[in-house]
Amino acid sequence: MKVLLILLAVTTISFGGDWSNSGGNSGRNGLSSEVGPLNSNLLWSGGRTSLIAWQPVTEGTRVFMIRQLGWAGTPDDSPVVCMDIDTGEELWAVDIPYETGDWTTWIAGVNDGLVFVSRSGNGASVSAKLYALSSDDGTVVWESTTEITAGPYDGVVFAADGDPIVASFQNIWRFDSEDGSVVWESSRTASVSGTCGGCLYGDAFYVVDVAVDGHVLVRYDAETGVEMYQSQLMPGFTAQCTPMVSPDGTIYFNRSQNNPVTDFFYAFEDDGTSITEKWHIPTVNAAGPEFGIGIDGSVFFVIPGPRLARINSADGSIIDQTDVLPDYSKSRIAVSSDGTVFFSNGEFATGRLYAFTEDLSLLWEVSVTNINIGGPALGQGGTLVVCGNGTIVRAYRDDNGIDAGNDPYPSGPIMAVTPNPSSGPVMIYLSGGMFTEALVTVFDLSGRTIAILQEGTSTVGGAMFQWDGCDQSGADVPAGAYLVKAVSGSSTVEGMMVRLR
Repeated sequence: MKVLLILLAVTTISFGGDWSNSGGNSGRNGLSSEVGPLNSNLLWSGGRTSLIAWQPVTEGTRVFMIRQLGWAGTPDDSPVVCMDIDTGEELWAVDIPYETGDWTTWIAGVNDGLVFVSRSGNGASVSAKLYALSSDDGTVVWESTTEITAGPYDGVVFAADGDPIVASFQNIWRFDSEDGSVVWESSRTASVSGTCGGCLYGDAFYVVDVAVDGHVLVRYDAETGVEMYQSQLMPGFTAQCTPMVSPDGTIYFNRSQNNPVTDFFYAFEDDGTSITEKWHIPTVNAAGPEFGIGIDGSVFFVIPGPRLARINSADGSIIDQTDVLPDYSKSRIAVSSDGTVFFSNGEFATGRLYAFTEDLSLLWEVSVTNINIGGPALGQGGTLVVCGNGTIVRAYRDDNGIDAGNDPYPSGPIMAVTPNPSSGPVMIYLSGGMFTEALVTVFDLSGRTIAILQEGTSTVGGAMFQWDGCDQSGADVPAGAYLVKAVSGSSTVEGMMVRLR
């Protein structure tokens, strides 16, 4: 087993779980390392007015969103707004450059101190630059060297080095996160002009493209942009959804067009040379939904009824389901690291946010008018952010997240694990000045010891341990969630990591 202890003088670390993009992570599977609120305790409420709600994203103590003032794209109509996630204070708001014909600004995501935004979209009819803004003050760090046509329902994912990968109706781009240059660009053809983004698993980037009489799941090489291979056919005419991928590498797709004959939710396996179907079961038609993965690998999505269901990832059988949802348009799901499921129905006049236990017993629900794709986003300290129209911007938080070690103002030792999730080595950062002789141990969720990394010494700057994903015998551990604990004297700090296949 490779174990490396490095003394740190200065390091930049993003502590806590960030909701970096639509879907919360590069798998777009809604699984968070944070522990969300078990009750509807309102931390703060209110913000800039908006006609419609767009996806909020978080990094550290900041939450970013678009608040739209007008339709069809006009100058200064859709500022990027940054708020303090703990207090709701507005920290800055900026409008990115506008050219005649541009669309409403949308947030692609946030990563490593950069907020990625564009005025492209409107069903891929509008081309515009991708901008990287400083998360500190909103200043433009760079603009892309080429224009994109993606929009807010397409979204982006981030590679391990921070590069954004953007998929639109007919193209996929990977941009260099340092300067906005194009790393690669590839052509593809989706069946509709929007809501056709992709998900990332290691070096595999997945999208769903049109084929004769239906659709296919296609794998691209995330490093080169080369199209590799595709799944067998999913029959049907249109599809307005983005695939997601579980931490165990299973890829899921909701192929629907309001036709029970062809509307199914599919699960696929990728063995590195081909993509094969595991199972498919009936689904509900929706344009632009995103779904979630449970901490045990189960799948949360909406089945006919409509009902939110928990599905066995092995065979597609229904484990649990809710009562019939009174209204449903499109889902957004965040899954807390304690198994709590946060679900929004995507509706306008009847928009709602729900919190369920892992077995889908209702904990609480609130009305969020015009929720559209305005969350839930689960950020630092277990803070749940959701947006609606008007001045509806809310943050919910209770002691559930704080007690789980997600205190946004920790006075003691701090741990950060990056990249997380990961299919390769991970770095475990420790700070707080207490790790003079720390013992770092990795456990599975049953509490069984997987790896004891090393006792070591460190200076005031902190310490960093590298774990290669192997157990004590040197064998690769299975995909899934793992706990890591660092102990020094009477001081203890814990974190969670997700291993990919």
